[in-house]
Amino acid sequence: MPLGTLHWVPWRSGRGRLVRLTTFRLQLAGLAVALTISVLLAASFLAGREVGRRQGFGASGSSSRILEGELYQLNERVDELTARLVEISEREERVMMAGAGLNIDFSSLFPSIPDPGAGEGQELFRYIDDIDLKLLLAERLADAELQAYDSLTAHFLEMTEQLRRIPSIWPAEGYYISDFGPRIDPYTGAVRYHEGIDIAQGTGTPIYAPGDGIVVFCGWTSGYGLNVVIRHTQRVSTRFAHCSSVCVTVGQSVQRGDLIARIGMTGRAVGPHVHYEVFVDGVQVDPDDFIIRSGYSDSVF
Repeated sequence: MPLGTLHWVPWRSGRGRLVRLTTFRLQLAGLAVALTISVLLAASFLAGREVGRRQGFGASGSSSRILEGELYQLNERVDELTARLVEISEREERVMMAGAGLNIDFSSLFPSIPDPGAGEGQELFRYIDDIDLKLLLAERLADAELQAYDSLTAHFLEMTEQLRRIPSIWPAEGYYISDFGPRIDPYTGAVRYHEGIDIAQGTGTPIYAPGDGIVVFCGWTSGYGLNVVIRHTQRVSTRFAHCSSVCVTVGQSVQRGDLIARIGMTGRAVGPHVHYEVFVDGVQVDPDDFIIRSGYSDSVF
């Protein structure tokens, strides 16, 4: 159905042309314009997506290289940590052998780890797995060393407890007047075996425990007078004789340096002094073999 006529006149001189406008022609022209716009929009979208994809790939590659570099640095730090842990374990082995007699082989706890050999072209996830394995083995060695340190600490604490029970100091301050072994008996003038040492000082001078232990006897004994016996270990005991007074009771725990009695001249004595004996398995031995400090307050342990 005709809608009108369009007179088209060229810009330059020439013959003009009459174009008849119909509904069909207008619809066809609209469809053509719509298709053209759609094609242009689709082309623009595809071009933009391609540019974005290329830019994204570039950013992703840069991030991957940065991540790979950080992983290499992390691997070097793990290697350094591993080397330090191995060095610590080797030193700890020597300490345990020398100081505690404990033979612990740490090498079996930390097997050798092959170099992952990561480089260009290496799969990133495989490299991460290699680092993770190193960390797991390092944690295993660290846990084993911690247990070893706990064992070593317990051993030395027990050793310290044993050392504190050794009668290693002089029981009193005074004058060393008689040693262990044969001597002239001051009462009879005959040669007699002296089973301890004598330290002379004024009556009332303090007598101190030479090591930790438990008092097992306080009282009078023929010849010894008023005396105190301390059991330090199952094998070692000490006796303090000729006391003027006793400052502890049977069953009392004492520590090295505690006041236990005072010097006197009770029993078979010609002057105030303390007769000091050390027993090992019930037999008197020379106390000088145990004394390693000059005074009751000077302890080596």
